[in-house]
Amino acid sequence: MIIVSLFGGLGNQMFQYACGKVVAKKLGVELKLDVSHVKDRTPRKNFTYREYELDVFNINEEIATPEEVRQYIPNLWNSNEVIKQLFKLKRIFLGKALYRERIKFKYDKEIDSLKDNTYLYGYFQTEMYFESIRNELLKSFSLAKEIDKSNSSLLAQIKSENAVSIHVRRGDYDNSPFELLDIQDYYQNAIELIQKNVESPSFYIFTNNYAWAEENFEPINIKKSIVNINSESQSFLDMILMSNCKHNICANSSFSWWGAWLNPNPNKMVIVPLKWFKNPELNESTYDLIPSSWIKM
Repeated sequence: MIIVSLFGGLGNQMFQYACGKVVAKKLGVELKLDVSHVKDRTPRKNFTYREYELDVFNINEEIATPEEVRQYIPNLWNSNEVIKQLFKLKRIFLGKALYRERIKFKYDKEIDSLKDNTYLYGYFQTEMYFESIRNELLKSFSLAKEIDKSNSSLLAQIKSENAVSIHVRRGDYDNSPFELLDIQDYYQNAIELIQKNVESPSFYIFTNNYAWAEENFEPINIKKSIVNINSESQSFLDMILMSNCKHNICANSSFSWWGAWLNPNPNKMVIVPLKWFKNPELNESTYDLIPSSWIKM
């Protein structure tokens, strides 16, 4: 059995699931999902609490029980070093293993040598881990239920046009390590590149800050719609709508990364920001994050 820890938002959980899935598939063993970190409500400063979000997809893997998880690890977020060392001895005694991601966004070849009875902890944010099972993941990340009338109508409209998604992430990025993308330096340049290569594009703007998007995109003379039909709890529907656009302009966000990755158009243009973080050193570590066919800007 392989157990993978899920934490962070929807995009992060999808990366973690995808990595766990490919490891379990290679080994021919069962995959289980540890949701204890997304359910953790220990008081923390400047921390966004999350929920388990993969249940909207056609994912059949079981949730690991607390007893199964405690064969491998204590609570990694709340345990001191003494407890962690004791669990290291416990793993040796039980024949279990813990694999912790060493460098974010960077593919680690060690993943190929993992054995059964391993617990995975990390972000695993590169398709290099799971590109080999793309078709299987496209099925896993399809919706488990039919979409409502409003989204169904918008989806039909998107499919009838040369639709281009634009993802704008603000609000929670204002006081975060992530770069705030500028309307002119990034979005307008990306739009101009699309216009040079796509006939009669229609732009669909997805955002967690409608007011900012409305104010900043209003002066840009393009055919555009700001999508505002899904609440935060239904944000996964925005991802599905993005994935059905023919081309994608991403934010520095795992959410729109997946919207673009799930896009089945073989001729898609995907534009992503060159800078993901305010810290230049962090930006240098994102090399494996962006698929080679995507355009960095």
